[in-house]
Amino acid sequence: MIRPELRAGLIRWRETIVGGAAALLGLWWIVAAGGLLPWVGAVLVLVGSAVAWEGTARALRPADGGGAGVVDVTERQITYMSAQGGGAVSLDTLAVVAIERRAGAAPLWTLADMDGRRISVPSDATGADQVADALAALPGLTHAALLGALRDPSPGAAVLWRRAPERLG
Repeated sequence: MIRPELRAGLIRWRETIVGGAAALLGLWWIVAAGGLLPWVGAVLVLVGSAVAWEGTARALRPADGGGAGVVDVTERQITYMSAQGGGAVSLDTLAVVAIERRAGAAPLWTLADMDGRRISVPSDATGADQVADALAALPGLTHAALLGALRDPSPGAAVLWRRAPERLG
């Protein structure tokens, strides 16, 4: 019998744990084995490290689900649907990415495109973890900046990314 909080923590960090274990096994093969096994170990270290890195990024995001609405990211388009409305913006026409942190509530992603359409997506909506992955593809916006903005406890709004103005000629 495992306590429910421990089980939830292990499930949340499972990718990091598996990736770290694989990297350690690969490191052991590099150091202790002979023949072809050190080369396999080197590949295992690289793959395990990548899995652990991505697992850590996922584990540090707010828990998915429980909030209002559903998010879908398909073909570079972020779609948010809820009982109160929703909308869609394309990453290709995205103009502003902001985050609004409110006391006692999950942060809101605020996305506006060049045509003036704007959607506000709760960071705890079902599928909202896909938003950070999609936004990390924007030039100059990193996973670290997105996660830092989500984890910042101070209330208020902050613009995380703005499309550079197009130059003529």
